[in-house]
Amino acid sequence: MYVVPRSKRHCAQMRLNGAADDRATDITAKAAEPVRIFEYTSAANPEMTEVPVAALEPSTHEAGETRVIPFDLSKQLRVSYPATSPNLMASFLRINPNDTLPTKACATSQAFFVIRGSGSSATEFGTMRWGEGDLFVLPSTAEEVVHTAGETDAALYWITDEPLLRYLGVAPSEQRFSPAHYSKERLLGEVERVSHEEGAEHRNRMGILLGSDVTEQEGTKTLTHTLWSLLNVLPAGDAQRPHRHNSVALDLCVNAVPGKVYTLMGKELDEDGWVKNPIRCDWTTGGVFVTPPGWWHSHHNDSDEPAWVLPMQDAGLYTHQRTLDIRFSPPLKKEKEQEEKTVVA
Repeated sequence: MYVVPRSKRHCAQMRLNGAADDRATDITAKAAEPVRIFEYTSAANPEMTEVPVAALEPSTHEAGETRVIPFDLSKQLRVSYPATSPNLMASFLRINPNDTLPTKACATSQAFFVIRGSGSSATEFGTMRWGEGDLFVLPSTAEEVVHTAGETDAALYWITDEPLLRYLGVAPSEQRFSPAHYSKERLLGEVERVSHEEGAEHRNRMGILLGSDVTEQEGTKTLTHTLWSLLNVLPAGDAQRPHRHNSVALDLCVNAVPGKVYTLMGKELDEDGWVKNPIRCDWTTGGVFVTPPGWWHSHHNDSDEPAWVLPMQDAGLYTHQRTLDIRFSPPLKKEKEQEEKTVVA
């Protein structure tokens, strides 16, 4: 575990000491000015702007200059800082061959998934080498992360929890986990392993949750203390039944046949346990879409090839708070009867 240097903590203490001269000032009357009081039943569930269903297409990172491409929904969310969801900010990084791109975030957690290309990222912890399909995470860092592409252009999916910190008006004071690198080979190997486990065909999702030694010890088994990620495979010709959760999902399509793979999402289920009056979001390789909190969503693959999706969520925080409330649609009647027959046999 990394700890913020003493010099940075000392700066915060100096700011507190500098305010000591104001302690004798009576602010009682002035402190009454910002007070607002609301009747409970009309204000307990205030009207807020909803997290929108939105997408950022892969065409945004497939050509052009080296740059950060933000998935900024701050206007829809009515916040004064860049945000894709209330707690998370997602962006694409496009890096031309042999070029560099610095990034910086005031965040407790940063995650990077390599959409294409290869290269390295120089950090205050050392240099992380990466290739297509790799994922790596970094704890809070006061310095820039400098990304360098190899002989071909590179595109990365970048997620941080900076909006959460901006909302709270805070900055990280401690690094709660170590940098971690999840190689494509290891990820695919683990998916292959769990897909052959007994009963795998009846699972609501076919994939692996990404965690760390720290989150395993602390019980959440999430990517970081705020971030949660699943590498999910949708087999050819399959449909994964709906589920819902209180976290927002920022879903990256890793690979899919165009026009043949999609997610259906909505607020209710019909009598058969499928999404009622759904909105359809097509999977486009290298693109990302938003699944709002609390919405039921099912995945459908009408192609002859498996499809892959990597959702990034703020569910690390929800899991710690015991408020994720993930729920699964009941299996179809014929599936349930088959499961019961299997148990009896």
